[in-house]
Amino acid sequence: MPFIHELEIVVNIFLQNIGDWLILPMQAITALGYEQFFILLLPTIYWCFDQVLGLRVGIIFLLGNSLNTFFKFLFHTPRPYWVSDQVQAYSHETSFGLPSGHAQIAATMWGWLAVEVKKRWFKILALILIFLIGVSRLYLGVHFLSDVLLGWALGALLVWAFSAWHKKLGDWLSKQSTLIRLLLVALSAFVLLGLVLGVWWMVEPWEMPVEWAKRAVEVDPYNLEGALTLCGTWCGMLSGFVLLTAQKGHFLAGQGDWKRLLRFLVGIIGLLILYFGLGQIFPDNADLISYFLRFIRYTLIGLWVSWWGPLFFEKIKLLQFE
Repeated sequence: MPFIHELEIVVNIFLQNIGDWLILPMQAITALGYEQFFILLLPTIYWCFDQVLGLRVGIIFLLGNSLNTFFKFLFHTPRPYWVSDQVQAYSHETSFGLPSGHAQIAATMWGWLAVEVKKRWFKILALILIFLIGVSRLYLGVHFLSDVLLGWALGALLVWAFSAWHKKLGDWLSKQSTLIRLLLVALSAFVLLGLVLGVWWMVEPWEMPVEWAKRAVEVDPYNLEGALTLCGTWCGMLSGFVLLTAQKGHFLAGQGDWKRLLRFLVGIIGLLILYFGLGQIFPDNADLISYFLRFIRYTLIGLWVSWWGPLFFEKIKLLQFE
């Protein structure tokens, strides 16, 4: 075990020694940093509250997750329960540890929502959630302190960069033709995927130490499915937004109380049909065809969220465009 991990593991052991009564509360807190939570939150904001805010939340979410995958592949470091029998695994993870995805996603998403909401009470709540989600990863035995600290730092850096540049970039893109914007969406998706594939190609010959593998049980740290999922969703969501605004303009997401609820329910049903339906049709193997079809599957899901869903809502009188 590296010397830094020998020092850090004291934190995990100290927190776990507080008692087993914290397992369920910490698992509940950590759920607020899972990708699945924000995957439901993103279309909810887009369809039911503010279309452009939903897009921004989607962009920073997908960008942050892609960068997290890049750094996990680059550093390929263990999790505490992989290297020490003194740490209990109260959650099971199949990827590398550094940086913590939960800490980074929490800092990125709750941090960005705090920027958007601009309410003091919400900023305080966001900071508390970011802190508790990081602590939960330490208690559950799935991250070292350095994993969490780097995750927080990367999340904060992304929020700062996005806050500084998104308006300027948005203004520039608004002056470009629809074709140019679609080409830029495709290029950005493949750049994100290329970064992950590039670092995967460089480090993939590395093999996990036998002792890690014994404690980790079932892991697949170099799995590319997550990167393809994120880049496919990025491609579909952004291209769908470009096509929808070119075709119809912006819609009034904040109108209609009961209609907002119906939009959410109908939209989620459509999303689940695509998710499970295509999941049954497309193969799920570690080969080129399966990877390509996964990219297509999530591109179609992204198109439903940003383009087809709103058009369908309009058709059934649940949504109006400006």
